[in-house]
Amino acid sequence: MPFPQVKRILPGGVPLRETWPSEDTFFRSRPDIAGMATSDGAVVLNRYSPLSEEEMDAVALNEAARVVMATHADLRPSFALTLEQEAAFANYGPPEFIKATVAARILSGDPSALIPTAEQIAFVLRLAREMGIPADALRLGKVPI
Repeated sequence: MPFPQVKRILPGGVPLRETWPSEDTFFRSRPDIAGMATSDGAVVLNRYSPLSEEEMDAVALNEAARVVMATHADLRPSFALTLEQEAAFANYGPPEFIKATVAARILSGDPSALIPTAEQIAFVLRLAREMGIPADALRLGKVPI
């Protein structure tokens, strides 16, 4: 089977590609999961998700940020979490994973990241710059892709 086709390149040079059949099967059974970063350094979106096109664009940006953080050792978040973030993300895995989740959600404008600290915003601005997103376009996540 040929490799799934790349649909477009997201910020940070991350490919948004079609799904493998196994990913499509997973997504069909989990419409609540809108997309994911994949082990091959790409992003895939769930065509069964009920989210709007604008919301799916935010998911794509969020997952692209996760790929960039995972593939660039100097872009791993080390900021502190707020008590509210610690409570909200308590079941999301190890602290490094939670911090990457919070950073990606701040970047994509997802309010579930809760109120970011100055340290978190500084990291996200650096991440955005590395992904080729100008700070003035960021508006804390309202980035057209």
